[in-house]
Amino acid sequence: MRIVHVADTHLGFSAYRKVCEDDGPYRGLNQREVDAYRSFEAFIDHVLKLRPDAVLHSGDLFDAVRPSNRALSFALEQMVRLSEAGIPTAIIAGNHSTPRLRETGSAFRLFEHLKHISPVYRGAYERLVLGDLTVHAVPHSEGEGFKEQLPLIERSRETGHNVAMLHAGVVGFNEFRMNEFNEQLVESCYLKEDLDYIALGHFHQRYEVTRNACYSGSTERFSFAEAGQPKGFYHIDLSSGKRDFIELPTRPMVSLGPVDARGADPSSLRAELEDLLSQDLEGKIVRLVVKNVPRALYVTLDFKRLRELASGAVHFEPKFEVLQGSVSVQAGPATLSSLEEEFVSYLDRYPVDNVDKDALKLQGLDYLRRGLEGSG
Repeated sequence: MRIVHVADTHLGFSAYRKVCEDDGPYRGLNQREVDAYRSFEAFIDHVLKLRPDAVLHSGDLFDAVRPSNRALSFALEQMVRLSEAGIPTAIIAGNHSTPRLRETGSAFRLFEHLKHISPVYRGAYERLVLGDLTVHAVPHSEGEGFKEQLPLIERSRETGHNVAMLHAGVVGFNEFRMNEFNEQLVESCYLKEDLDYIALGHFHQRYEVTRNACYSGSTERFSFAEAGQPKGFYHIDLSSGKRDFIELPTRPMVSLGPVDARGADPSSLRAELEDLLSQDLEGKIVRLVVKNVPRALYVTLDFKRLRELASGAVHFEPKFEVLQGSVSVQAGPATLSSLEEEFVSYLDRYPVDNVDKDALKLQGLDYLRRGLEGSG
């Protein structure tokens, strides 16, 4: 028996200001939203060629609890393709697509009446039987209710194969988490060895957690923490235990650096940064990381020139760690505001008892910056 395991497609995700300029139905839409759609559509194309016995989507089909009409329409079109092909598909809700209040309703109701499509989203364990396969599906739920569902996963003798689906981080000897406010965490002891496979979702990097439990990772890169990671899905033969990772086409994301500017002069730092940005960046999402930049050196940088060099990128994000005395401050291509300078100067002038002044500076600057960004 062959299955496909995919997760974290985050349909409806959008970021940055770039819009799609291609001719076709996506023209004028946010480019990153389009990237997520195209990757998922490529996944469905693969599935229709592979013709597996079942497809398991382990959570976060959508990026938000209330997806846009466009995201809903796109997801429905792709599910219809699987339904019409007669491929049994199980989908569990993840933390991004589970409402905190039950009365909010769920977008997953759209799929309930599609033949061969089984959405599991009501916050409780469900057992699905797909041919000779029993699927133990545990969707995301809030609070302790999630962990109360885990002991319900018991191997069934009614079918030849048993798999489980979970959307959660795993903690044990290693930790697999996204550090999101509403994520659920599972102790590795709950990953039962007597199951043929455990299809995990939530952690965006492909990873084999145990012999029979894997994260397939996300189908696109959604943060710079994922730069360089291959994205795709697993094709698994449950009879032999063979697993193949099939990579999907995704937009390149690169993080350049980090460059350590401590002790550098303006000319040498400028040359090093321009050299990094001289490579082919066309169509890529790019971050440039520079650490330990003295304040006096930071103000000499030509950010207009840096942006010109990265103009072919879909998005360019310079990230500078600027030294303010003994404190390092995260900054983009802009100087500190007068309000921030006044705060640092005030703390430098006045003693503060029983408090780490450097830590206080960092926390205060973070609050100020967020306030200034929100008022802008």
